[in-house]
Amino acid sequence: MKRQSTGSSESGAALVEAAITMLTLLIMLFGILEAGRMINIQHTLTNAAREGARFSVLPLESSGGVPTDTLPGTAAVQAKVQGYLDANGMNGAAATITLDQGCCDITPSGCQTCAGTSQKFSLVTVTVPYRVISLSMFSFMEVNLRGKAAMRNETNLQ
Repeated sequence: MKRQSTGSSESGAALVEAAITMLTLLIMLFGILEAGRMINIQHTLTNAAREGARFSVLPLESSGGVPTDTLPGTAAVQAKVQGYLDANGMNGAAATITLDQGCCDITPSGCQTCAGTSQKFSLVTVTVPYRVISLSMFSFMEVNLRGKAAMRNETNLQ
């Protein structure tokens, strides 16, 4: 009796299919990890902007502990936001922090200033460049992640 060969022409097909499946699975896994990392950084930037906005609307206290009408300056707000970013593991992040304290209307394009309105807002924007790190073939991709927060200035209350 003669034995028939079963699929001798397809002996490497299973190996090729396994390699393609493994490659697809790994790309999807690294894509999910990268998306999670991006969402985590975005959340941290939003919280840092919120912390900076909260700090920027609180009037400074005088030496006697009495609140004044003076709001913290841009340097103080930037130091507060950078401290928040450093505490959350983003030390060394080249963050760009923008502070607008004279806003009366916040639009998607930014801060709109207008005269004659007593209600003013502080808008804090934190921007950090984000680069894909897990897949080297996508390392050329760089986007700017941005966190924004706006709060009403407490010096408006009389």
